Amino acid sequence: HRDKKRDKEKVKEKEKAKEKERHQDKEKERNWDRDKEKEREQDKERNRDKDKEKDQEREKERHKDRERVRDKDRDRDRDKDREKNKEKEKEKDREEVDQNKEKDDVMKEGEKDREIKDKEGDKDRGEKEDKEKEKDEKKEKKEQEREKERDDKKKKEKRSRTPPRSYSSSRRSRSSSR
Repeated sequence: HRDKKRDKEKVKEKEKAKEKERHQDKEKERNWDRDKEKEREQDKERNRDKDKEKDQEREKERHKDRERVRDKDRDRDRDKDREKNKEKEKEKDREEVDQNKEKDDVMKEGEKDREIKDKEGDKDRGEKEDKEKEKDEKKEKKEQEREKERDDKKKKEKRSRTPPRSYSSSRRSRSSSR
C-alpha cells in the first residue's frame, strides 16, 4: 500500500517537474521573443536616426548649392555692371574726342576766313561785309546742325540702351535661377 502511495507521489512529482520545465521553456521563449522585438525596435530607431541625419546632410548640401548659385549670379551681375560702366566711359571719351575735333574744325575754318579777309584787304568793303555776314550765318547754321546731330545721337543712344530692369522682372529672374 505504501509503495503504491510512494509511486503515485513520485509520478506526481515527475509530472510537476515536467510541467515546471514546460513552463520555464515557455517563459524562456517569451523572453527570447521580447528581446528580439526590442532589438528590432532599436534597429528601426537607429535607422530612423540615420535617415534623419542623411536628410539633414542632403538639406545642407542643397542649401550650399543654392548659395553657390546665388554667389555666381551676383558675380555675373557685378561683371555685367562693370562692363556697362566701361562702355559708358568709352562712349563719353568718344563724345569728348568728337566735340574737340568739331571745335578744332570750327577754329580752323575761322582762321581760314580771317586769312582770306586779310588777303582781300579793303576790296569791296560792302560786299565783304555781306559775305562775312553770310559766312557767319553759315557757320552758325553748321554749328547748330552739329549740335542738333550730337543731341539726336545722344537721344538715340539713350533709347538703344536697355532700360534698368524693373523690380518684378528682376524678382522673376532671381526666382527662376533658384
